[in-house]
Amino acid sequence: MSSPLEAASPTPTWRDLFRGRHAVYSLILTLAISLHAVDVFIIATVLPSVVAEIGGAAFYTWSTMLYMVASIVGAASGGRVKVNLGNRYGYVAASGLFLLGTVGCAMAPTMPFLLAARVFQGLGGGLIVSLSYTLIGSLYPQAMRARMFAVISAMWGIAAVLGPLIGGMFAEIGWWRGAFWVGVPVILLFSSLAWRVLPDAAQEGTPPRFPWRRLALLAAGVLCVALSGHVDAIPAKFALLVLAAAVVALTFHLDAKGPENRLFPSRPMSVNHPVSVGYWMVFLFSVTYSPISVFIPLLLQILHGVGPLAAGYFFAIMAFGWTLAAMIVSGFEGRRVQAMILLGPITMTVGIAGQSLVVEGGSLLLLGLFVAMVGVGVGMCHAHIANLTITTARPGEEAVTASSIPMTQSLGTAFGAAAGGLVANAAGLNAGVSAETVGSAASWIYGFCIVPPAIASLMAIRLLWLHRARESSAPHLGT
Repeated sequence: MSSPLEAASPTPTWRDLFRGRHAVYSLILTLAISLHAVDVFIIATVLPSVVAEIGGAAFYTWSTMLYMVASIVGAASGGRVKVNLGNRYGYVAASGLFLLGTVGCAMAPTMPFLLAARVFQGLGGGLIVSLSYTLIGSLYPQAMRARMFAVISAMWGIAAVLGPLIGGMFAEIGWWRGAFWVGVPVILLFSSLAWRVLPDAAQEGTPPRFPWRRLALLAAGVLCVALSGHVDAIPAKFALLVLAAAVVALTFHLDAKGPENRLFPSRPMSVNHPVSVGYWMVFLFSVTYSPISVFIPLLLQILHGVGPLAAGYFFAIMAFGWTLAAMIVSGFEGRRVQAMILLGPITMTVGIAGQSLVVEGGSLLLLGLFVAMVGVGVGMCHAHIANLTITTARPGEEAVTASSIPMTQSLGTAFGAAAGGLVANAAGLNAGVSAETVGSAASWIYGFCIVPPAIASLMAIRLLWLHRARESSAPHLGT
């Protein structure tokens, strides 16, 4: 297998993704990511209308919280579902869960019913994304994977526009349920294509037992993170985050003792293997942009007087930067890939530092530029890191390595949002929303957010060093 850091010839083009036998695979994967990504933005747009009709304002944030917990559990289950069911049945089962949750949301008579449906949506969405990463690793040659990961990034950028547009349209006409019903035919199309086209890859012998206990433990850890956002006392918030970190670490420890049905590859928290370092970088990226996605609308509205809709779309600038950069660099090879892996986190760090300087009273144009820089930094290197991580997987761990990447990203998002909330409240935001408290919180939030990409910059150096050492000691990657 050739290295993603070495030049290959000929270089695949964008057209190669959408012609021949890869065309339908690319269509299926594009639909898969779209289902999950658009739904994330739709629910945030229609939720006020949902609460106005069926009540449950006290559980307003639980819709997102339970979806997040369920999606992480679903993502962590991806490798096991593939082993137990194979590609085709696994994808169809995941889309069935997502369809059940979507129809449940559309028909929900009460908030508890809606929350239960969101759990099914989250499980299905997490499984779909996890299986998609696994399929990219197995269905596409190494030289084409970076471009396919770029397509996935592009779908998130498109979803940042389509989700609020679809949700807002149905909310405006007083039929928020339509925002969920409109996705049903897309889910059915996706499921039908997956059933007809995907290779089954059936497993021989008796499949290993499903790791329910470790999944429950992982869910408990993520739930602690989510609950920290609903606790007012700062010591209690901190205690929940520490408990969550301990529970997730325990899950990793117990998982290492079950080599036949692991949720994660070997030693996922180590810094001595390219896979583990790649995981750390993905995690740190999510910790960086998660608090910004939560707080940038508030900062814009209070400190700059920007309207809610414009503030919400302002964050989409980051998604567009991510998408554009990913599309541009996806065809890079050799030294240019190394440069992107190094420059990506550095660009993020500069973007965070720039935002901290202009967020209070500075130019909105400059603020938008620095927000875009954070997205550009992720887009420059994320696809190449994912590709390198899959390529350097240990023998026999290729599927679980690929399926764990989105789960690691979701864990970073959860911990980043919770830690950002803790920092903001400690800075005085819990005393009330005013220009003074929001300004103080902004300084502390950006002070926190600049640390993860700085660490990721060091991790990038470590990743490339490990890769070069690996190449010099073995004739082929992954051996």
